[in-house]
Amino acid sequence: MAVDLWLEVEAEPAGAAEWEFEGEGADWLPGSDHPFAAIAMRGRVVNGIPVGVGLGSSAAARAASLALRGVAGRELLARTVALEGHPDNAAAAVQGGIVAVVGGTVHRLPAPRAEVALFVAANPVATETARSVLPDRVSREDAVYNAARLALLVRALHTRRYELFAEALGDRLHQPYRGRLYPWLPAVLEAALAAGAYGAALAGAGPSVVAFTPNGAGAEVGEAMRKAAAVEGRVIVTRPVRTGLKVTRR
Repeated sequence: MAVDLWLEVEAEPAGAAEWEFEGEGADWLPGSDHPFAAIAMRGRVVNGIPVGVGLGSSAAARAASLALRGVAGRELLARTVALEGHPDNAAAAVQGGIVAVVGGTVHRLPAPRAEVALFVAANPVATETARSVLPDRVSREDAVYNAARLALLVRALHTRRYELFAEALGDRLHQPYRGRLYPWLPAVLEAALAAGAYGAALAGAGPSVVAFTPNGAGAEVGEAMRKAAAVEGRVIVTRPVRTGLKVTRR
């Protein structure tokens, strides 16, 4: 899902890479491994996406770096997926909206008319670490549990019955295992629902938590999550957006 948090880049051709960085992760991005390091351009990167907390900052940066190289269309999506290693963040960053990627085909789902409250924990956890705690196999019961709730989530999005989110966002495939890394997660999810959220879940690999709320309720729900976590973190209130990567030439 694409939300209203953006990485913006302005650049022009140059003899060598010459970049200025502002915003989220500005102390990390200038390293030699950032996506813009090998692009011979002079420019400025303003990043509004928190880095390393499961909110898709790497997909946005990689898609932007490919666009600067002149890559477009299906090739841009395919190469962003190759760099990310999976299509979900990449497809949302490039195309916007809520997407399901099946067999390489991107299917768009209706974006909810709701706010998105994010609790962003202060201490990032490496994606590799979050993946390492997942089991190699899951039970049939847990697989059926998740498949049923995915079907319910698709129905909720199409019918705009957002009260179904509380059940539809239930998970047994990754949250119980990653919860060991974030012992505060159950309390945060419970606090979000108690404060009026439609539903809440771990955002990707975490440690961020996402809650869908009625319009105008995002700040209250976010604050309830922050208090329940009892760990350092911050609240961001945003909303789903239907637009992804945009390129403007002057």
